[in-house]
Amino acid sequence: MRRRLFIFFLVVVVYLGEICVAILNSGPSYRNGEILPRFTSQPNTFSAVIGDTIVLPCEVQNLGSFVIVWKRGITLLTAGQQKITADPRISLVGYNLEVREIRYSDQGDYTCQIGDGSHGDLIHTVEILMPPSIQIFPNSGDVLTSRKGATVSFECRASGNPTPVVQWSKKEGLLPSGLQVQTGYLLSLTNVQREDAGAYQCTASNGIGQAVTGEIKLHVLFPPEITVAKSWVNSGEGLEARLDCVVHADPPGEVSWYQNSFPLQQTDRRIMSTKGKIYSLNIKNVQFSDFGNYSCTVHNSIGKDRKYIELTGKPGPARIISPAYSNPEYYDLRWVVQSVLPIIEVKILYRRINATSFYDHKGQWHDLVIKPEQKYDSKTSERFQSFRITNLVPDSLYECLILTKNQHGYSDVSDVHQWFSLDKGRPFVGSTGQIKSLGIAVIFLQTIILLL
Repeated sequence: MRRRLFIFFLVVVVYLGEICVAILNSGPSYRNGEILPRFTSQPNTFSAVIGDTIVLPCEVQNLGSFVIVWKRGITLLTAGQQKITADPRISLVGYNLEVREIRYSDQGDYTCQIGDGSHGDLIHTVEILMPPSIQIFPNSGDVLTSRKGATVSFECRASGNPTPVVQWSKKEGLLPSGLQVQTGYLLSLTNVQREDAGAYQCTASNGIGQAVTGEIKLHVLFPPEITVAKSWVNSGEGLEARLDCVVHADPPGEVSWYQNSFPLQQTDRRIMSTKGKIYSLNIKNVQFSDFGNYSCTVHNSIGKDRKYIELTGKPGPARIISPAYSNPEYYDLRWVVQSVLPIIEVKILYRRINATSFYDHKGQWHDLVIKPEQKYDSKTSERFQSFRITNLVPDSLYECLILTKNQHGYSDVSDVHQWFSLDKGRPFVGSTGQIKSLGIAVIFLQTIILLL
């Protein structure tokens, strides 16, 4: 108990001592009976933008006969009310120092000193806030040329106070990384592709003034790349046909057309034209000898490419557009085929798949040869046809193939199409819910078949 009282007493004494020291320090100091001066201002850091005006405080009590001196570093600026520096931007406001039209060279420490300094000094720090500036490597506005597959690096060095944040972006679209912006002074692009060409922008900002932006362009050289909108073109004798190749190449490439590997020359009936990146071969008054395999070949100093287009009078493969379910006993099969000439015959192959067994019991193909009506769309050269398949087994999975024929012969076989016949007694309603459930059932049965 006595020990605790002693510790408590000791704490109280120390606390009272600190209070006494604070009171003594807050009051005037004496030397030889004379009251000594003291600073009432506190040292501080002042941030300013170029062109601003700042006032550095130096409030003093009990100055008496002492003189206030301002210095910057070791350079004397003022003594008392006398201005020493010849800089017209610097003046005294009482004991305070005013600096107008701040420059970058004004940053540093400013000292307010009483007399010779033996009575203490007050140091303020002036910090100049600088808007961002950038330097891009290669130089801003330049065009950097690189080959496809190479690695390219851009640097954007920024200066300013506070330190600027540097971000890279692509002027049109996303960066190759898929990002909208990337932070950091270095932007590195690996395995550059032709799509990476364009203008890249470096933006630096630090909250002072306006953000600054620089730009550099990337030019990518690459071997030819060809795409064809249609690898199969249907036409007829006496009609016209147009074959298109879309060519991307830098440097630009030389385009050549071939038929069955033999080079073609332009004639009055075969016209070769260019519109932008689209290179076209137009054949007027198509003859039987014009049918065959065509290719467009492009080569430049970096490489070459070739794509093939078939010109034929035969119909294209049928595209079946019927739903994946049917009435229990019949199915309305509908398809679309591209053919400028009328379809004169259709062959339908269909069979039932026993998907309820653990074994793949597929029925025999039913082979139908029919001549259904057709509806022709002259804009697309498409013909719409349909046929009702009857005598189906309810609650079963079926599949079919279609071949169509015009005066030039049969088309290639269509993709396999499968559908499910509903069970007897189940209402045949084309609701969304039923379509979804039937679709799931068909997928489930197809999965079983594939696993067997």
